[in-house]
Amino acid sequence: MAELSVEKEESAVVRERSLLKEYRFLLLFFTLLVSSLSVSFFMVATNWYVVDYLGVEVMLGIVFFASSVPRLIFMLIGGVIADRMSKAWVMFLSDFLKGLLLLGVISLFFFDLFTIWPLVILAFIFGVLDAFFWPASGAILPECVKQSQLTRANTIIDMTRQGSMIAGPLLAASMLALGGYVLLFGITALLLLLAGVIDLVLKKKIPEKKASEAVAGQTETVIQAMKEGFHYVKQSPFLLALMASTIFLNFFFSGPLQLGMPIFASHVLHGDEVTYALLNGGIAAGMLAGGIIIGIVNVQRKRGLVSIIAMSFIGLMFLGLSLSTTIIGSMLFIILLGAAVSITNIPLITVIQSHTKGEYLGRVMSLTSFASMGLMPISYLSTSMLLAAGLPIEQIMFYSAAGLVLVCLMILWKAEALRTAD
Repeated sequence: MAELSVEKEESAVVRERSLLKEYRFLLLFFTLLVSSLSVSFFMVATNWYVVDYLGVEVMLGIVFFASSVPRLIFMLIGGVIADRMSKAWVMFLSDFLKGLLLLGVISLFFFDLFTIWPLVILAFIFGVLDAFFWPASGAILPECVKQSQLTRANTIIDMTRQGSMIAGPLLAASMLALGGYVLLFGITALLLLLAGVIDLVLKKKIPEKKASEAVAGQTETVIQAMKEGFHYVKQSPFLLALMASTIFLNFFFSGPLQLGMPIFASHVLHGDEVTYALLNGGIAAGMLAGGIIIGIVNVQRKRGLVSIIAMSFIGLMFLGLSLSTTIIGSMLFIILLGAAVSITNIPLITVIQSHTKGEYLGRVMSLTSFASMGLMPISYLSTSMLLAAGLPIEQIMFYSAAGLVLVCLMILWKAEALRTAD
């Protein structure tokens, strides 16, 4: 028995080493690292610009609404495109166009023309481009690693994103202090252009048959391809339960947290951009820690149950954050919340990638993202309306967290297909 245990450990080490030596995976790792840093910079820049520089925090929900609606509308088309085209090429177009757009936006600062409405338009265009980037980046991983490596590969990718979300806000706050918004937007644009270059290299390294095998012999229209994706999902009780659950989870979570953090940092904690950066870094640090835990444990059984329990923990930590009035207490709750987010997401993503046919994976990933964002625009608008009505952000967060806990309990009770998923 001891020899067998040693052999298993040695086998795991070999798998881990082979993953780190996969050139295509390393390219994906680097492009997502650079892209994630740019996303982190952009979020800090735009959110703090609205709250602190323009002083119109009520409009922050409109900015989020403008970016989330096109993501929702074009996400399903993005999934079809990801199944028909080279996923790395789709990622390149998204990254490169966003970089060029930001370079153009910088000129508006010199004429003091970057007001709330140009920012809303910028958010809208970014939302359209993200609608194509997300399904492609979510579906490309199986083309870069073996199926047996997916859990660890997803963990590393998730840790990469969260690591950038830790360093990103702090670096963004430093750049704001040193060179203002022009420097921050300029660096963000350069990072996106760099990510685009890496995407092109990745495209060349993926064998042509893998980039095109999903479209071989297919002549159906985009609408027909979307219908096929819907039909495939309808046959999976797990996917149906997952999508129904995420619709309501994100309604109670996304708007109040994403809109709430900059306002919470300013009005409740009486902080500045550094305080906001610390909160952003805290949730990312927690997600990184959660990713490490999942990577070490390498959950293979009862992934659905693990995820639902972690979802409930998210709600409890969100509840604690809403009641906190100190930076130390807020950091503690938000770090634990972030850890629970990773422990929720990584097992579910791995289940989807492991049990979905390759020719449907782009569409399934887009449908999953579509479901998760289904009520997000309403969540953003609802949060903005409550703020405009004079309700303090901490109360909005408290009631939202309570609703999130109730939804999680309902999922644990009713969603058997999700609860029993391996």
